[in-house]
Amino acid sequence: MTSIRDQIQSTLDSDFIAHSYPVLLKQGVKDSDVFMHSLGCSIWNTLGHELGYMALVEGPAPVASGDNIRSDSVWFYKDTIAPRVLIEFERYDGSDRGKSKLVEKLTNLMEASLRWEHKPDLLILSAWSSGLVSAPDFSALEELYRQGVSNSKGFRIPTPPAGSLLLHRMVLQPGTDALLRLKHMNFRWS
Repeated sequence: MTSIRDQIQSTLDSDFIAHSYPVLLKQGVKDSDVFMHSLGCSIWNTLGHELGYMALVEGPAPVASGDNIRSDSVWFYKDTIAPRVLIEFERYDGSDRGKSKLVEKLTNLMEASLRWEHKPDLLILSAWSSGLVSAPDFSALEELYRQGVSNSKGFRIPTPPAGSLLLHRMVLQPGTDALLRLKHMNFRWS
């Protein structure tokens, strides 16, 4: 049986995006946070369906003390309706603010996992970049994941005991028409 890790990476490395979202390769998209965010969430949600899960956009974590958390995509087992994968998709521009947003999204993933009683066994932080920007510091994000984090209320969020983390990056390159097209993707599994 193929692991979810292998399923995700082999599907994204295949013609999945070309078949499901050709706009990212052929026509190109305007550099718009809102459109790209919707497109990225849709890619992850469609991939969840493709791999046999019930995938929901803006899946809310159970309510707890602190802020409401809605993951960009949540993949549920169809038979038990337990969450298996939590995903956040975020723009990364190389700035300090961009770095902070990735830390915030990782914190949200970890807190959502805790609220789901650590049922999800995979957290995915997927970042997209337009053009040439510095790469996200995946090592620093992995270290935060391993050490645990504190949420905005100061509550300590431990590392999920049985889960893993995928740090994913989509690099989009502007063409002569100023529209963005997918250049490549990077995967880092922890």
